[in-house]
Amino acid sequence: MSFSRRRFLRQSALAAASLMLPMAGRARMRSAPPVASVLDPNTLKPFVDALPVPEIAKAAGKRALGAGSAELAYYRIEMRRCEARVHRDLGPTECWGYGGTFPGPTLEAKSGEGMLVDWINALPSTHLLPLDRTLHGAESEFPEVRAVVHAHGAKAPPESDGYPEAWTLPGASALYHYPNEQDAATLWYHDHTMGIN
Repeated sequence: MSFSRRRFLRQSALAAASLMLPMAGRARMRSAPPVASVLDPNTLKPFVDALPVPEIAKAAGKRALGAGSAELAYYRIEMRRCEARVHRDLGPTECWGYGGTFPGPTLEAKSGEGMLVDWINALPSTHLLPLDRTLHGAESEFPEVRAVVHAHGAKAPPESDGYPEAWTLPGASALYHYPNEQDAATLWYHDHTMGIN
């Protein structure tokens, strides 16, 4: 079943309103705390913001994958909290992004020219959204904040593919090798953590 952003916002507004119903009777006895207004997406004018153009990531140098192997471009990209404006009429919103931006920086490479990326988990220890601990991979025995990066469409070795259970905790990192042996294309990278991506 498709779940659009509009439907999500409507159902969230209904859920928030239903939580306030039990307080209606008590409101007569004392003043109720202010309730945050719910955004009606129909009030936002569409297509008024230019699409953000991510910055081009700069290599932090060159590194060899192992003894006797050629040196490859080496990048260090932190996954961390940032703020982004998603519409001109809205204030900044908290996001978790790459390189301190949302969307994250672009990694440019030529087909056949490999690179190394050190994905550094610099996220806070508390998740920015409530977690559904009933989902597979989000059960309570797993840490609240963890991350693993998957480059969608990349032909990468298994240890660099961003397997959903190969996550890192805040303060840790994972070095990935991207040989770039796929056809030239625009690929995208994203969090791939089981149950909370």
